[in-house]
Amino acid sequence: MEKLKYIDVQALQITDAEVLVAIKNDDIELLRLIPIKLGLTHQNWNFIQNISVKLSEHPDENVRGNSFRGFGYAALNHKKLEKNIVKPVLLRGIKDESDWVRSCAEDALDQVNSYMGWKIGSAKKNKEREKRFSEGRNIDI
Repeated sequence: MEKLKYIDVQALQITDAEVLVAIKNDDIELLRLIPIKLGLTHQNWNFIQNISVKLSEHPDENVRGNSFRGFGYAALNHKKLEKNIVKPVLLRGIKDESDWVRSCAEDALDQVNSYMGWKIGSAKKNKEREKRFSEGRNIDI
């Protein structure tokens, strides 16, 4: 069994200025990590949310995918997000062309719903469940 490795979360801290420079310079390697670093260490939920929204539109699928993790971490650590801003981004993410992005968006959607007490996307899931249930009842025995 491999030994567990513990990471000092404080070592992940990144300043607002570093984030803005990375975005300006389109530093892909850093942009991929920014939502995770911010989500785990940043004290301002609104900054995490705004950067995650911005990065959710990035052409690189890894940047887009990880941008959704920022929402999940903000919900977990701060219990604050603006539904009118986050909801359309999450719904767009679960329809992304990339399997990776869709997976990340679905995970974030579940986390946000859980930690924020929201029900984003539940209408579609309920319709799918109802359809499966009604189809199952129409079986001839």
